[in-house]
Amino acid sequence: MNESSEKNRENSIDGFVVIDKPKGPTSHQVDYWVRQILDVDKVGHIGTLDPNASGVLVMAIGKAVKLIDVAHEYPKEYVTVMRLYGDFGRDQLEAAFGQFKGEIYQLPPMKSAVARALRIRRIYELEIKEVQDRLVLYRVKCESGTYIRTLCIDIGYVLGPGAQMAELRRTATGPFDESMIHTLQELSDAAYMSKNGDPSRLQGMIIPMLQLFRNDPKIVVKRTTLSNIAHGSDLFPGGIRAITGKPMKGDRVAVVTEENELVGTGKMLVNYDSIMDLKVVDFDRILLENPDQKPAPPAPVAREPPRRPARTYRNGDGGGQRRRPPMRNERRPQGSGSYGRKRER
Repeated sequence: MNESSEKNRENSIDGFVVIDKPKGPTSHQVDYWVRQILDVDKVGHIGTLDPNASGVLVMAIGKAVKLIDVAHEYPKEYVTVMRLYGDFGRDQLEAAFGQFKGEIYQLPPMKSAVARALRIRRIYELEIKEVQDRLVLYRVKCESGTYIRTLCIDIGYVLGPGAQMAELRRTATGPFDESMIHTLQELSDAAYMSKNGDPSRLQGMIIPMLQLFRNDPKIVVKRTTLSNIAHGSDLFPGGIRAITGKPMKGDRVAVVTEENELVGTGKMLVNYDSIMDLKVVDFDRILLENPDQKPAPPAPVAREPPRRPARTYRNGDGGGQRRRPPMRNERRPQGSGSYGRKRER
């Protein structure tokens, strides 16, 4: 069992890969295909795209699956084509778009994976790129969980005649953008080359987990602290080697080793300039493996119960011919068979 666990650890993949999702399949179907291509167990996506949408779909693999909820805290960017139901000038469109910057109210569409309740979302950037007849191409940077289809409908309400979304493509999710994108076919080719002795191409596609926190402050911990953290200990000032950035109380930080490997994530409990003897970070995710933790036993294999052999009935003359027993209310045959004889006393 130890040899197999070590082999799985060597062949494991922990990180992100950015897929160029085509139109047609669902995001969960892409999950299944990536799982089959890479032959891994843990795969999940960051931000669901509708079947008719395309673009950046970040796949979390292995330990990176634990960071999906953290990734949802980062904004997303889209390029959208909106179809208008009336004719409007550029100035009218700019005035209507200006009303949807900052915090807005949104009601999720009827077909959505969340409860249909009014909620607040933030629009960071909203820019009209091109207008052609009744088609408007615009770019939006928004808070995670914003429905662009609903945004198009709401802009149409402000204009009067109405509008609807015609095309949608996601261009970025947090620190992941189109410059890191790969098609499913490219991923499949890289996985094939890796299985045949050339893993360089696949390794170039896998993005380290620390990429998610490239713009966030980090806390570097001492090597002697890693074992305590793996066993569930909190982080105190004595275990800190250095702090990059200026994290304040409540800010998310990434805790890393001196070799710049991700240990876990959490929220600051104090300001960076007022650290005393109290706990510094409230961990919400630990990605460091506990060296004393035993591997889980293999799942039992379901087996069919053994079948009883069929009974063989013979004639009285020992001929070995099979004969079924008589059914209820059935007249027994007369003759040389065992069922036709009278019992001798």
